[in-house]
Amino acid sequence: MNILDANIGSAKDNMSSPVHNWYKFTAGFSYKFVDIILGEYVGQKIVVYEPFAGCGTTLVECQKLGFRSIGNESQELMCNVILAKLNWTITKQQFTRTLNKIRKYVEENKGTAETAAKFHPLLITLFDEQSLCELYCIRDGIRRLRNKDVQQFFNLALSQTLHKAAIHPIAVPYISRSKLLSDSGKAWEKFQTIAEQMLGDIQNMPHHEQLATVYNWDSRAKNDAVADACCGLCITSPPYLNNLDYGEVSKVHSHFFEMTNDWNDITEKVRRKLVTGATTHYRDSDFVMEEFKQKEFAQHNQDVMAKLVEMYNRIEANAKQRKGKKSFHILMMHYFEDMYYVLKEMRRVLAEGAEAYLILGDSAPYGIYVPTSQILGDIALSVGFTEYSIHKIRSRGDKWKTLKNRHNIALSENILILK
Repeated sequence: MNILDANIGSAKDNMSSPVHNWYKFTAGFSYKFVDIILGEYVGQKIVVYEPFAGCGTTLVECQKLGFRSIGNESQELMCNVILAKLNWTITKQQFTRTLNKIRKYVEENKGTAETAAKFHPLLITLFDEQSLCELYCIRDGIRRLRNKDVQQFFNLALSQTLHKAAIHPIAVPYISRSKLLSDSGKAWEKFQTIAEQMLGDIQNMPHHEQLATVYNWDSRAKNDAVADACCGLCITSPPYLNNLDYGEVSKVHSHFFEMTNDWNDITEKVRRKLVTGATTHYRDSDFVMEEFKQKEFAQHNQDVMAKLVEMYNRIEANAKQRKGKKSFHILMMHYFEDMYYVLKEMRRVLAEGAEAYLILGDSAPYGIYVPTSQILGDIALSVGFTEYSIHKIRSRGDKWKTLKNRHNIALSENILILK
């Protein structure tokens, strides 16, 4: 199986692939990764498990190829994105009728003071006033629709419009306030164009049956709705140990759709449901090493713990020497504990003999190398997997070499295969 393409671990291919490009998330992976793996299962009636459904890459590609799949996604926002991507039943007549309803609502309400009063302070800094009025009126017009599937379809079109109409690039993961978009504004025009393109993509799909089941669920916990040993394959890419705060990166959308309103909301409603991948997910003062050593993860992984404690001490020492303010040593411990529970649930869901494919990146916080793929492979053995192998995709981190305090340790992106 030739899966060692350097672009497999990035979302570049997805930007030009129908349905995958309905929500552009730069931290994703290529749909071709799913294609290649499923090529080995043609004619088999397996169900694919995806514990980090994200923006739906695995689930959408499985559906395109006629495979059933099950996915967990802990963020409500992303669950809605996935469900919209998987619904290919909207007709041209239904589309036209609904678009006209939304247009009428926008025309009747875009100049009202009531609409302007709803603007979130963050959104005010990203759009001109006319565009912001149109965006909020489109949102409210969609809310008045009775059909939830149709709502999700047009909400996803609106999500992409936020990117296209903004003054500054808001491509995930960060808002680039130092840059200006030359074609900002014209919210309604862009919304209509995006929605029409989405409809065109649906009409060109090989079938219109929804084959995926999506749960708004945290994969660290047992999902009782998913039976033991019900899946024959897992394809996923867990959060990297790289301090990317997935709660923070989606805040433009979650604030706009009123799922969150401020930093506290992001912490309580989003971060607490995520694998710990950033230092914003916890309080340093809550971590006590001796207590941590008594937890289930530590007790079941004593050899791994010995290595982690050594790295913990070295990272902490280097942070003090460099006057670093980020508690990467604590982050590392939380991350691997969380992933222990993810792997435990994964093993429960997978049938005997099934394989799991995980795209992962290693890291070197404060210059201390953390072999993430190897550590997760060893943890997987503690929850019932029998063997693992690691396959390098590409070298990574080169573009940061010019940073003053950047380490010079070679990093890589890998595929971890569990059996």
